[in-house]
Amino acid sequence: MSIGIGKRRRARSENKGDSASMMLTSLMDIFIVLVLYLLVNQGTGVELDPPEHVVLPTSGVDTAPRQSVVIALSDRDVRVQGQPVVSMAEVVASDELEITPIRQAIEHIKAEAEQRQDQIGMHTEVTIVADQFVPFKVLKKVMLSSSNAGYGKISFAVNQK
Repeated sequence: MSIGIGKRRRARSENKGDSASMMLTSLMDIFIVLVLYLLVNQGTGVELDPPEHVVLPTSGVDTAPRQSVVIALSDRDVRVQGQPVVSMAEVVASDELEITPIRQAIEHIKAEAEQRQDQIGMHTEVTIVADQFVPFKVLKKVMLSSSNAGYGKISFAVNQK
C-alpha cells in the first residue's frame, strides 16, 4: 500500500507543477494586456486648466478637447498660450472689429509651428477659454481675429455637467 500512495503523491506534485506554471503564464499575459491598454489610453484627453480668475460656463458637451492654440479671456486681460497679449479694458474700449495683437500672436505661433513642423499650430484650431461674464462683443472680436489669422476651427472650453 505504501507504494501506491507514493505514486499518487508524485503524480499530484507533478500535476501541480505543470498547472502552476501555466496559470502564471496566463496571468502574465493578462498583466501585459492591461499595461498596454493603460499606456495607450493614458494620453487620450487634453486637459485645459483655466487661469484661476476665469470661471467657465457649464455645458453638457461629451466630446473631448483636442490639442490647439489656447486663448484665455478674463476680466483683466487676454492671453495667448499663457502669455498676456492685450488688456481687457483695451479690447472693450476699442471700436475695431478685430483685435490686432491677438491675430499677430496666433499668426506668430502658426509660423513657428510650420518652421518646427509642430502639431499644435498646424491644425489651425483655437480653443477659447473665456470667463462666463465676458461680453459677447469681445468673444466676437476674438473669433474674428482668429479666423483672420487662418484658424478656421474655434472651440470654447466649458465645464462638463
